[in-house]
Amino acid sequence: MARMASLDRWVYQQLTGERTRAKPPGPILLTFVTAAVAVWVCVKRNWWPSPFGAHTWADPLLAHLLVLVVLAVSGLVWAIRTLYMLGRDRRWSWWILPAPVIVSAAFAFVVWGPTTTFLDTRSEFEAIAVDIRENPGTSREEFEIGPFDISRARGGPSGEVYFVDNSTIFFSFTSGWVYSPDHEPGGRDDADFSFTHLDGPWYRYESVYRD
Repeated sequence: MARMASLDRWVYQQLTGERTRAKPPGPILLTFVTAAVAVWVCVKRNWWPSPFGAHTWADPLLAHLLVLVVLAVSGLVWAIRTLYMLGRDRRWSWWILPAPVIVSAAFAFVVWGPTTTFLDTRSEFEAIAVDIRENPGTSREEFEIGPFDISRARGGPSGEVYFVDNSTIFFSFTSGWVYSPDHEPGGRDDADFSFTHLDGPWYRYESVYRD
């Protein structure tokens, strides 16, 4: 019966020239937007599974790219359906609101919400730094401290210890943290370094390696 009614409606529209009313952004679109936003928040807040250890499949860069594609397509569908409803049909649906509200709330949370900083996990960093200083020539590879994925922790030429932030590695650029209790860090001869003092013996560094 429903199929016959739909067919009769289509025939009526063809005969009278009546336009089909636009569909509002519905629950399927909202599901895609909600899932993409949840992944985006986890990636931006370092809550996404670490690429080290048992979660090597969970590459945060690929997850981020997939999220951007889903949000771009969903945003385009939302905009088309909304413009047709408001502009052509001149009618309203509450389904127009949920998607932009969720995206706006997630953006506000990422920008202004509470987050775990380096100084919140400082004691764990310091324990590893002291161990490396006490055992010259040793290093640690691919491990987690709180929400941070550390590509490598190694000693520097003047007794400092460098922690490479895995999320910042891009070609010859890296950044991370330096433990240097005896003096200000001076970097290395094969790269250009800049340092920002955080607290006590800790510094944030950025480096670009020379060819």
